[in-house]
Amino acid sequence: MNAVNELLITPRTDPVYNMHGYLTKVPVAAVMPFIKAYTQPGGLVVDMFAGSGMTAVAAKMCGRNAVVSDISRLGRHIGEGYLLDVPSDELARVAARIVAESREAVGHFYRTIRASDGAEVESIRTVWTFLYRCQACDAVVNYYALLRAAGWDSRETRCASCGHQFAKRGAEVLGEEPALVVVWGEQGKQTEQMVSEYDLHQLINADRADFRRLIPGARISPEREMYRRSALEKWGLTDTRAFFSQRNSAVLYDLWTRINSIGDESIRKKLLFVFTAILPRASKRYQWSHKAPLNAANQTYYIAPIFYEWNVYDLFTRKVGAAIKSDKFIATGVVGNAKQKYITQSASNLAHIASESVDYIFTDPPFGSNIFYADMNLFQECWLGGTFTNVDLEAVVKTGGTKADREEAKLGYERMLTEAFREARRILKPNGVLSVVFGNSKGEIWAVAQRAFWESGFTEKPESICVLDKGQRSIKGLASGRESVATLDLIVTFRKKTGAPATALVDTFEPERLIQKAVEAIDNLDGSTTSHVYLEVLRAAMHSGVNLASIDLADVLGHVARRGYLPDPRSGRLVRQLVPKV
Repeated sequence: MNAVNELLITPRTDPVYNMHGYLTKVPVAAVMPFIKAYTQPGGLVVDMFAGSGMTAVAAKMCGRNAVVSDISRLGRHIGEGYLLDVPSDELARVAARIVAESREAVGHFYRTIRASDGAEVESIRTVWTFLYRCQACDAVVNYYALLRAAGWDSRETRCASCGHQFAKRGAEVLGEEPALVVVWGEQGKQTEQMVSEYDLHQLINADRADFRRLIPGARISPEREMYRRSALEKWGLTDTRAFFSQRNSAVLYDLWTRINSIGDESIRKKLLFVFTAILPRASKRYQWSHKAPLNAANQTYYIAPIFYEWNVYDLFTRKVGAAIKSDKFIATGVVGNAKQKYITQSASNLAHIASESVDYIFTDPPFGSNIFYADMNLFQECWLGGTFTNVDLEAVVKTGGTKADREEAKLGYERMLTEAFREARRILKPNGVLSVVFGNSKGEIWAVAQRAFWESGFTEKPESICVLDKGQRSIKGLASGRESVATLDLIVTFRKKTGAPATALVDTFEPERLIQKAVEAIDNLDGSTTSHVYLEVLRAAMHSGVNLASIDLADVLGHVARRGYLPDPRSGRLVRQLVPKV
């Protein structure tokens, strides 16, 4: 068996990764080396926090059997969508047919008049903007027009009526209106044009038709964590329907109805997989940028002050092509006739798997209070019908409520992880291997995972600890130097050994000395990121059996700053300053 490199760089750019978004996802290229290293062809792989099913896909491409599970209804839908084999020509044919039929029925809502020649054409997208009240003169402020006048520099925006500097923070939002329309020009290039009276009339017609009342929706109730975090009551966004324009609601409802009427079950499921993939971009969550679209904010319920209303037919057609590309990518790596299965099940109860029957487990559990999957999954799960993800079974640390509530949430999170790892140890064969992806900026959350390993029986030092770099950083990660947000993960691997002496966790140590020693072991800080340095410190601590509770990313940031390094705010990489801080 081949060893896995200590640093895995697997950019999130392959066709599988890009086919369907999910809140967190490990690229198959990061999972496959572990499966190949710790199993033989035909072996059994398990993932009990399966999410979007990447472990099952990786197992399929390695010729291994897999049983993966999760409580996530959306995760299972996505995972089974990836694993479903359908003829690409038939998928494309059926997709083209239902798009053509839908255009005949409701496509007229996208019709506009091309300004250059007066031809009636279909819009590609419409850019919408918030309207604010100027805090100085009470004038109505079109934010897009304001930003354009300021040369797209939000720090220089001024009210067109009074000249007072305008800031979004604290300003009253009065509504929203279309700012411009994008069409295919006469020369075949995308062309921006002003919103016309015809466009406004089209929007009025869409409002009157009111398809939004017909689309599936889910209420985001006050007890949900994301209700508070996304200030949904303030913004009037307590129902998922509110995130869709009337025009896109019409087309989405029509397409969804046609997909559900397809007789061939495999084609129907594959196209529903495609459909749920476009929902974030088909909503107001698709963020505008002067340079390029910023994508939908998939970890929060957020509508930016300038957003897209994108042509759903364009999104759907391109995503069908992406599904075909993803299927071909998976098929080229498939070895043998191994089987993969995704079931809905809590990680703390793997009764469907026999004891000591599994060769290898690769899993990526939730990272504390980073993401609330059940809350965010509502957005797409309401289109699937039936049940939603059971929020009570979710392994996350809720941050709302009283201090006692928050403490109980931490204990509950630790119990869930411990039970999951205990089940993992039960189902592993003697000498079987468990690899866990984990990432957090707080030592106390790392310590929770560490104690969960210990309490579940994985008391030996890890066999290996790998740094996983997925290439691109999240929007939050772009500010990692300022916000103390870790942008890399560790993959910690344990081997199930019987009779091996347990190692006691070391509580009496000086974090600063450990950080200093780990930093000095790095060949060159120049060009590293704070996340990389932090994970090197954590790796050294784990190998030494040190309790991780008092080792935060902020401590590492302080140490490297005292050595004369600060993170570049654009790249996140450490840059040496002229004079080190003492």
